[in-house]
Amino acid sequence: MSYVFDVGDDTVWSPALQIGDLYVRFLREIAEMLNLPTGLIEIASDMYEIELDSYETLVKAIFEMNFSSGHPVLRGLLEAVLAPSVVVLDRAGRPLTATSPEQLDLITRAQALSMPQ
Repeated sequence: MSYVFDVGDDTVWSPALQIGDLYVRFLREIAEMLNLPTGLIEIASDMYEIELDSYETLVKAIFEMNFSSGHPVLRGLLEAVLAPSVVVLDRAGRPLTATSPEQLDLITRAQALSMPQ
């Protein structure tokens, strides 16, 4: 079994069940902390449609929070959600733009993840 994350008619990510569940839980918690919607619309317990504008706003807020913090634990926690989110945005045609070598490093590491479609 696996999760399915779709943008329109395109599946942008189809992780294993446990990974998908954990990602959704982490993303919801961070979204709540930032008082932003996730952009995830639950179709079934393991299938989500991504409302791209809200999702992109959230991911950009996480990206900004990550790079404005000097706290290594906070950054590690955020990057666990941020890395796959960067790939999802890229696959949806809305890649993030790095403005520093550090941001470029995170985007490059994210793009190297094995994330099945």
